[in-house]
Amino acid sequence: GFLAADQVKLPYQLNNKPMVIPPKVMQKVRNTAGVRRAIEFHDRGQIVDGRREWYHVSRLFSREELVTQARIAFDKQWYFPAIRTISQAQYWDDLDIRFPMAYQSTLTREARKRDLHSSWVFAITRQESAFMVDAKSHVGATGLMQLMPATAKETSQRFGIPLASTQQLINPDVNIQLGAAYLRQVYGQFNGNRVLASAAYNGGGGNVRKWLRGADHLPADVWIETIPFDETRQYVQNVLAYSVIYGDKLNAPVPILEWHEKYFDEQ
Repeated sequence: GFLAADQVKLPYQLNNKPMVIPPKVMQKVRNTAGVRRAIEFHDRGQIVDGRREWYHVSRLFSREELVTQARIAFDKQWYFPAIRTISQAQYWDDLDIRFPMAYQSTLTREARKRDLHSSWVFAITRQESAFMVDAKSHVGATGLMQLMPATAKETSQRFGIPLASTQQLINPDVNIQLGAAYLRQVYGQFNGNRVLASAAYNGGGGNVRKWLRGADHLPADVWIETIPFDETRQYVQNVLAYSVIYGDKLNAPVPILEWHEKYFDEQ
C-alpha cells in the first residue's frame, strides 16, 4: 500500500482507529479471574507465569474482549502480550497497541549515537521481538533486538560497550546499545541501504550478497520478492512498512524506500 501511494504520489494513510471499548466490557475483562491472576503475577515480577496465565484466559474471550485485554496490557506497558492479543483478535487498526513507543528514550538515543533512522531501529526491534525483553529464539538469539551471544560479545569488543555476561542481553538498555551498534555495522557494510541491511540482519550478509548476484539495476521491491528465504522476505517487507509507521509516530516521516534504495547494483 505504501509503495502504491508513492507511485501515484499520494500521502500515506495509516488509518489509526482504536476500538471504542464500552465500560461494561472493560470491567468484565479486568475482573476476569485469569486476567487478575496474570496481572498479580506480573506485578510480583513473575513475568513468565503472568504471560502464561494471560494467554490461557484469552481463549475465553470474544474479539471485542480480546481487544480490551490488549488495551489493559498496553496500559500496563506490557507490550508483547498486548501485541500478541490484539493480533489474536485480528484487529489491525489500533496502531498505538500494535506499534507501541516502547523504550523510546533508549532506542532514539542509540539510533542518534549510531547515525541511524530512529524509525528503522524501532521497526527492527518491533519485528525481532515485539518488545519482549526476555525473548529467546530456538537458536539462542536473545532480548529485544535478538542478538546471538557470539555477535553480542564481538560487538561489545568492537564498539567498547561493556558486557560482563551474555545474561545481560535481557537488560533492555544493554541489548539496545549492542543491537544498534551491530545494526550500524551491517548498515555500513551495505552502503546505507536499509533494504539490504534489514535482510542481512535477519538472513546474514553472505546470503544477501549471494542473492544480489545478477541484480544490477533491479528495483528493490522486485528484488525483495526474489529473496528465497520466506522468513527474510517477510521480515524485510515488515521492517520497511513498520519504519513508515514509526516515522509517523516520531514526527520524522520516512518513505518506505529512500531514493537510493529503490534500485541497487550487486554489492
